[in-house]
Amino acid sequence: MSSTVTPPAGTQLSEHPIVVLLVDDQRIIGEAVKRMLQTETDIDYHYTCNPAEALVLAEQLKPTVILQDLVMPEIDGITLVKSFRAHADTAGVPMIVLSSKEEPTTKAEAFAAGANDYLVKLPDPVELIARIRYHSSAYSALLHRDLAFDVLATVAQALAAALAEAADYV
Repeated sequence: MSSTVTPPAGTQLSEHPIVVLLVDDQRIIGEAVKRMLQTETDIDYHYTCNPAEALVLAEQLKPTVILQDLVMPEIDGITLVKSFRAHADTAGVPMIVLSSKEEPTTKAEAFAAGANDYLVKLPDPVELIARIRYHSSAYSALLHRDLAFDVLATVAQALAAALAEAADYV
């Protein structure tokens, strides 16, 4: 009979790097955001101008924040927000909408679709970086919490099995 219960291998809590994915059909916006973030060495920046490939790219990159335009050809931005929210790998990833539209109804629609934040293009670099850091930190904390719950559940199962084994022994 084993007297210790250990958490499963590979369950250590590590820091999640800040990974940003920008989805915007305007390459000039992609370049502008890249320049805003270039001095932030801890931010891993990725860009796509093709909203049709955004979900697949997000699955590969595992972003901690998605920045996304609302007005794009091919795929409407609100539809893309809903697609990210409907997919298991991106459902909880914070989404910051970047749009040239300032109307309250547009903002409300973006939030109703699942956006976490809304910035009018192009935001001040200090504000953009602060929001990226804030949302990434919150998402990292959520991932740590979920991992801790998983470890606790595994340990509880092992403890219950050990107690059952001990009861059978007695």
